[in-house]
Amino acid sequence: MYLDLSVDFAQEEVKGYAEIMVIVASVDGMLVKEELAIIEALMGRCMMHPEMRVDVRNLLENPPVLDLVLSKLKPVVLKIALRDAILVAAVDGEYDESEIKVIKAIARAAGVRKKELSALFEWVKTGWEWHNESFQLLKLV
Repeated sequence: MYLDLSVDFAQEEVKGYAEIMVIVASVDGMLVKEELAIIEALMGRCMMHPEMRVDVRNLLENPPVLDLVLSKLKPVVLKIALRDAILVAAVDGEYDESEIKVIKAIARAAGVRKKELSALFEWVKTGWEWHNESFQLLKLV
């Protein structure tokens, strides 16, 4: 996975970021292996301390309250979390209404407008198409 702004987050910001990923993954009541895998990858990309990863994994059964998490994060963290929350929501192949509701709440907290949010959804769609093209190139599907 690539490096990005999240490697510069303070540990408390990384924790809040990961908590948002947990909330998005669990909001529809179903955790699938793809969601767990992407959360693990995102925690790795953030250089999250292994002990903190255990704490985050434990939250999967009882996620934190979204508004409390959003209120303690800076806009830059919220914007990166928004981008990655859309990835987490998309990884199982569809967006659940409850996931969309959480994503919109993150966007509001981050000050991201509807047009920008739509562009992020399109970016994720294009990214998944690009990624899946590799399976076709390798004749794996």
